[in-house]
Amino acid sequence: MIKQGLRIKKGIFTAISTIAILLTQFQVNADEASTHFCGPTVPKAALKLDSIIPALYGIVSGAAGETKNWQLMSELFAPNGQIVPVFHDKKQQPQIDVLSVEKFVELNKQIFKDINFYETEVSKQIFQVGHMATVLSHYASRDDLNAAPYSQGINSFQLLNDGRRWCVISVTWDSDKGGHAIHAFE
Repeated sequence: MIKQGLRIKKGIFTAISTIAILLTQFQVNADEASTHFCGPTVPKAALKLDSIIPALYGIVSGAAGETKNWQLMSELFAPNGQIVPVFHDKKQQPQIDVLSVEKFVELNKQIFKDINFYETEVSKQIFQVGHMATVLSHYASRDDLNAAPYSQGINSFQLLNDGRRWCVISVTWDSDKGGHAIHAFE
């Protein structure tokens, strides 16, 4: 009877010890995630401010139906990152749509499944202070890499560095489809 009681106590102690270890590990993981607001992954393209924007252009560009690295796109954005395109209604009044990365990906899969789309950077300006940066990126859109652009615009990227890597907090863009000219940065 005493041996059985000791085995039960030892089993309970082992179970409690295991739970304590798991909770400690969970807390360590939670603390690490909370201190790195860009998320748990560290994609190579996010290590340098100069590489994250070209990576994003590379992801959204491609031939109709081409498989794109949407996982990398999600990893390049902060977990709650926003994508805010500016549209122009029939009266040329600006309208916006605030999208999550997931919603943006869904829309792109629908829109570009039968359409070639290539977006390339023409020029950019970077404004960086400490851990934050704004990148204004003049882009050109084409349906063929060798064709003249059918549209151009400005992407305004807001990025932060969490101490390990850069991530996009938000991107907003406007294009020449709104009836205004877009000029390259000097």
